[in-house]
Amino acid sequence: MNHSQKFLPLSEKVPIEETLDCIRFIEQDRNKESVRQYVESVMPFGEKASLKYRRRFFERFIETEGNDIIYTPLLKYINEINNYQSKKEVLYYITCTKHICVGDCVKSFAKGELQDEISSKDLLEYFRLKMPDAKESSVEKTFNVVVNILKDFGILYAVSDKVSSAKRYRLNWNIRPTNEALVFCLYYEFRKIRDNKMPRADVLLNADVFKYFLMSEPLINKYLKWMMDEGYIENYVMGDNSQYQFKYDSLEQLVEKVVK
Repeated sequence: MNHSQKFLPLSEKVPIEETLDCIRFIEQDRNKESVRQYVESVMPFGEKASLKYRRRFFERFIETEGNDIIYTPLLKYINEINNYQSKKEVLYYITCTKHICVGDCVKSFAKGELQDEISSKDLLEYFRLKMPDAKESSVEKTFNVVVNILKDFGILYAVSDKVSSAKRYRLNWNIRPTNEALVFCLYYEFRKIRDNKMPRADVLLNADVFKYFLMSEPLINKYLKWMMDEGYIENYVMGDNSQYQFKYDSLEQLVEKVVK
């Protein structure tokens, strides 16, 4: 296992309903200070924790310009897509991209570096290896927060050991993201993060988003077929070379198509 990528401490989970509520608020009020106050008022924590989560909320989902919040394609998508599951899946994907400790943990499961059923003790040890310079209390806090995030988004679920009753976690290999959420996340990864409009087939198939949703290659190809049928991407095959092209040049254009 590669332990070179260290995890930073994480102490704030993602309260899904409240986060969606705050993003809805931004549709009406783009003032940065108003949104800060609103986030603090609706979070299901004490005052100190609400202040900390407000900072995480801005870090994860918000871009600003002066005193105003930019109504990005991410916010527009979450507010205007009708499917509630799609909203949750995009929140999950963004959380994976913003926090290595979440995204890399899932990728370690997806790549078989972590067993798909694992004891709490062994998973905690994985976090210790990823946080060699952190205090034990920080490691345990990060471990608990990440596990709770993955449970809340349906990636992990708790099971009891039949012999010892020790806590164990099992991976959910039956995740089936909505088509609309997956195409948005794929565009977000390649057009916003990687700035790659024409990835080779092997690069596209190795996308982080597919690992975050624990997708096999046959399942990936099924979703890609839908995207090609709907005109979101195109596939060009020249001899032994296969390359994909994203039809829309920006996330703004994509979101207009998806949420129409």
